[in-house]
Amino acid sequence: MNVWVPGLLGAAIDEAVASGRFKSREAVITHALEAMFAQKDRNVVT
Repeated sequence: MNVWVPGLLGAAIDEAVASGRFKSREAVITHALEAMFAQKDRNVVT
């Protein structure tokens, strides 16, 4: 899947990879999506 992200978010993703926290941009995006959508205990108000 190709994902476009805005500039500041893209920079934050690049920083997470550059700092060694994640091995790739894909790993950062996967982690964020899992944290938002895969955790069943999250309480989100919209």
